Amino acid sequence: MRVAMLTDAAPTDVPWDTFHRRWRQLEPPLRPHPTVCAALREQIAHDDARVLLLGVTPELADLSASTLAIDWSDNMLAHVWPGDTPTRRALKANWLHLPCPDRSFSAAIGDGSLNCLEYPCDYRRLFHELARVVRPGGRVAVRVYATPDPCESTAAVQGRAMAGRIGTIHALKWRLANALSAQATQPNVSVQSILDTFNRLFPDRLALRCATGWEESVIAQIDAFEGLPDVHSFPTLKQLLASITHEFEAPRLVPSGSYELAERCPLLVMDVRQ
Repeated sequence: MRVAMLTDAAPTDVPWDTFHRRWRQLEPPLRPHPTVCAALREQIAHDDARVLLLGVTPELADLSASTLAIDWSDNMLAHVWPGDTPTRRALKANWLHLPCPDRSFSAAIGDGSLNCLEYPCDYRRLFHELARVVRPGGRVAVRVYATPDPCESTAAVQGRAMAGRIGTIHALKWRLANALSAQATQPNVSVQSILDTFNRLFPDRLALRCATGWEESVIAQIDAFEGLPDVHSFPTLKQLLASITHEFEAPRLVPSGSYELAERCPLLVMDVRQ
């Protein structure tokens, strides 16, 4: 997953200068489990002639016969992308203004890509762009992070964590994000608010270590949110489907596996209208 908000302004790497160094520390649900890769591959197997990849997720780099990956971070392109080959290439650009000809791809895929965008305006703008560059009948398949409805409270997340019932710090972050989204009754959540809520609920990190068995360095990964201006979005499935533009048909939600929080991370699959 590429995690920074897209805007019309020139993208900047400043807040994410060191994100690529933390990439290898990420675990599902933030990075795709092998079952996610298999599910995405299955969705484009009918036509993978030329696939657009939103972001530079290494696990998705070789799912198709030909892949063009687009990301706006120089560091992600330099340090996370596994490198260009005759069948894959990466390019720096903004997803909302794709530098690609009309109908130039047979499919588009991504992992958590929508959640980097502001809901609903930028979702619709991206959908318009994908409908332009993916040929009619082509498929879009993107794993999404959805807020369940109804959703647990932040207090319930705290209780689950202290009972040792959350497997990773990444699952804890996303549970808090979902709870904050549900509490505010809108999908957009600042990453700073996720950190602030974490610090309020878990002021004693040693106690959290004892409850979860996580190392101090693992828990400290959440501190990467400190001072960042970024906002992520966590729509409910109903909100997600409501954002889909008229260029697409047969939108559906496909399970992405059985890893932790997989039930909140389906694939959104839809086809460009003929």
